Amino acid sequence: MDAFSCKSGDAAQRAIEGLYQEGFLLHTDERYAEAAAHFRAMLRAAPTDERGWLALGDCHEKLGQLRVALELYSAGTIAAEPAPRCLLSRFRVLYDMNRPTDAERAYDQALEIATWREDDALGSIIENERRIRP
Repeated sequence: MDAFSCKSGDAAQRAIEGLYQEGFLLHTDERYAEAAAHFRAMLRAAPTDERGWLALGDCHEKLGQLRVALELYSAGTIAAEPAPRCLLSRFRVLYDMNRPTDAERAYDQALEIATWREDDALGSIIENERRIRP
């Protein structure tokens, strides 16, 4: 890799982070449709970044578009594999859509990844979500 490629990559990463931060601020201000546009742009540049899938899905959840959110989380589990947080979000949405069998499958997959990674913090997050939705 030459010096130009390295600098170009750094600029691209800064642009991705900028899109995420701007989207996050809009999301914090409950401007979900505007935030979603930033997260979509971020995902075009970095489709394997699980944060983008989570953030875009959450915007659609907040807008009451559960089916769209579910599709985004599902796509994130493929694009950002392994994507335990997307699986956990799928669990939450499937549970809210009264699809318990599918929800359980997503939960089990997320917990399996956390166990495989030996990620106790992630495991705790997943188990806490289970306590909220028995």
